[in-house]
Amino acid sequence: MVLRSLSDIPQRDRAKALTAWFRDADAPAEFSVEHDRGLSGHFGAGRIGELGVVESLVTGVDASLRRQAKPGAADPELLLLSMVETGRSAVHQNGRELSFPPARLVLTSTRFDLDARLESSHRYSVAIPYRTLGLPDRLVDPLLASPLQVDEALSSTVSSFLMRVVHQSIEGDTAMALLSAPIVEMVRGVVSSAAGDAARAREPLAETLYPRIMEYVRLHLFDYGLSASRIARAHSISVRYLYTVLARESLSLGDWIREQRAHRAAGLLTAACDLSIADIAHRTGYADQAHFSRSFRRWYGTSPREWRRMHR
Repeated sequence: MVLRSLSDIPQRDRAKALTAWFRDADAPAEFSVEHDRGLSGHFGAGRIGELGVVESLVTGVDASLRRQAKPGAADPELLLLSMVETGRSAVHQNGRELSFPPARLVLTSTRFDLDARLESSHRYSVAIPYRTLGLPDRLVDPLLASPLQVDEALSSTVSSFLMRVVHQSIEGDTAMALLSAPIVEMVRGVVSSAAGDAARAREPLAETLYPRIMEYVRLHLFDYGLSASRIARAHSISVRYLYTVLARESLSLGDWIREQRAHRAAGLLTAACDLSIADIAHRTGYADQAHFSRSFRRWYGTSPREWRRMHR
C-alpha cells in the first residue's frame, strides 16, 4: 500500500491516472473530470484484513464518481462508510441524495448504482462485506446516502479514528492490520445506533469503548478544559467507569495527556522559534506558563527556555 501523489505525474495525464486508481479499488468506480482548473492531490488504496480502504485528495476540479451495481457478480457485496476531512462531497444512491461536510459519516453500497460529486475534497472510505458486518438488510438499506444520525461525540471520534487508521495503513503501518475486527465492531455499533436499534448497538459500542475514548482524547488533547469528567460525559459513562476501562489497558490518563502535550510543545519550541513560550503553553493545553514549565521539566529534565536554546 502506498499513497500516490499526482504531483509526480504530468498535468495532462493526471485525470487518466486517477481513473485507473479508482478502478483498481475494492469498490471500483469511474472517475471523470467535468471542469479542470488544475487537478492535483493524491490517492491510496489498500486492505486492512478483509476490509478495503481508500484515501483520496482531489482538488482543482469538478469531478464525478460513478459505480454501477452488478447483481450476481462473483465479488462480495460491500458497504462503504465514507467521511470527508476537508471540503464537501455529494452522493446519490437508492433514491436519496446527500451533500455532506467534514466529520459526517455516510453509508453507501455496491448493491445499488452510485453517483458522487467531488469538489476539492479529502475523502476516506472503508469497504466492509455485508456478510462481515452481519446486519440485516432492513436495518442497513434505509440508511444509504443519508446522514448517520448519532451523537456528536460518537460521530467525531469514529470518523477521526477511521481516517487516522486508513491513512496510517496506506502509509505502510503494518500494526493497522490488527485493527480489522475493532473497525468492524465500531461500524456495526454506529450503523445500529443510527438505525435506532439500541440493543444491537450496545455490545459493539462497549467492545470499542477504549479506542473511542482515546480518539476523543487525541481530538481534544490541547483543549485546556479536557478532563476526566468531560471525557466520561461525552461517552455517557461515569468517571469511575472511565478509569476502570483505562486501567484494563494499564493506561494512566493524566500521565498520557501530560506526556503528549510535552512532546508537542518540544516540537514547537524547536520548529517555531517565533512563538513565545507563553504562546506555546496556551497552544498545548496548559493553564499558564508556570504550569507548562513544571510539566515540561518533568518529561525532558530541563526548562522550555533551555530546551529551545539547545535546539536552535
